[in-house]
Amino acid sequence: MTPQYTYDNKGRTVGVFIPIGQWKKITKKYKELETVEEDLPPTKEEILKSIKDGIHQAKLYQQGKIKLKTAQQLLDEL
Repeated sequence: MTPQYTYDNKGRTVGVFIPIGQWKKITKKYKELETVEEDLPPTKEEILKSIKDGIHQAKLYQQGKIKLKTAQQLLDEL
């Protein structure tokens, strides 16, 4: 195995990178290490659904059926 370590600016180890081929071998052997769904990038279908939902919201706004948040309200939520 050839893991690569990442370090912070003080030289402390903060992460490990394992080549994908080796990761697949490890997760095949140890099922509990499989990547959780939250760590995966969105699928094409999820992206398209998100876009369709946004278009639907925009249409509802144009029809006066919903109110949108201001940019300041969105920033305040962060």
